[in-house]
Amino acid sequence: MDKDTNPTKRRNKFADKVDISRETADSIISNQIDQLREISRTNNETAAKVRESISILYEKRISVDTKQFEQLNRHFIYEMECKLQKVKRPSKGLVWYIVMWAITLLSAFLSGYFIQEYREWKERAEYWYQQYEGKGKSEK
Repeated sequence: MDKDTNPTKRRNKFADKVDISRETADSIISNQIDQLREISRTNNETAAKVRESISILYEKRISVDTKQFEQLNRHFIYEMECKLQKVKRPSKGLVWYIVMWAITLLSAFLSGYFIQEYREWKERAEYWYQQYEGKGKSEK
């Protein structure tokens, strides 16, 4: 294979260029260096102006009235606290549902208790009635 056709080698980008004299290259480079110096000087001037503007802003302390902002901030915080309290509280429907459930449960326990008491009283009453009937027959 030929060395020029090797795809791994990089092609010389200055291969087909026209040769220029050393003086021409020096003048082109010196012109570019002068342009860079001018750009650098402009950048330095701009940076100095920015630093000066910043120092002026720091020296001038502009007072801002924040009373209205503080009042709005307090009002906003108060509104958010109220909304959070409403969210934390259960709804009235849920409260009534729980209360009615508790009343139903309590009434079920109480009715069971009273039914049991009634049955015991009835058993005692029947026992004493039988005792009374038995005693009444024995005396006759």
